[in-house]
Amino acid sequence: MNQDQITAKLSQINSKGLEASFSLSEAALENAQKLAELNYAASKDVLVNAQDGIQQVLTAKDPKQVTELLNVESLQAAGTQAVAYQKKVSKVLRDGNKELANVVDASIDQLQDGFQDWINTVAANAPAGSDAFLSSFKTVYGSALQGFEQFRAASKEAFATVEKTADQAIDSIQGQMVQAKKAATPASRARKSA
Repeated sequence: MNQDQITAKLSQINSKGLEASFSLSEAALENAQKLAELNYAASKDVLVNAQDGIQQVLTAKDPKQVTELLNVESLQAAGTQAVAYQKKVSKVLRDGNKELANVVDASIDQLQDGFQDWINTVAANAPAGSDAFLSSFKTVYGSALQGFEQFRAASKEAFATVEKTADQAIDSIQGQMVQAKKAATPASRARKSA
């Protein structure tokens, strides 16, 4: 095997790596666009709701009407909107993480296959007496493969942790909303009876 063949193999491996990088970049841009659209829609909803609330407060005749406008149900509606928004964001992130994990897995597989093909080509065309060099080279290659597998395992664990954290945050917000409603219900009953 001559230098041009070795260079061609390495160039082929690099081009596959670039393709994977472009795939990752494209996926990241798509997810960023989805998040921007979600943020825009959520901001628009918040502004509309705030404007409605301000209008109602400004048209109130007395303080009692204002306190009735700011009841638990209206605050819970805002909390429900926040939870719905968080669920949408979590879904986008979860889908993006799955896509990213798939691209990472495919990239690692392509890289491993490309290196294995390159090593096999080099070994098949190695000059006589280079067995010690090939053996040490294969050992280094084996260590590199273990590094790729460790990266794959770490990335899967990181994605799982992100999903779990997002789910816990949503559950926490919903739990706090339920507790706030329970705590406010006796107080609102006491005001109505007085």
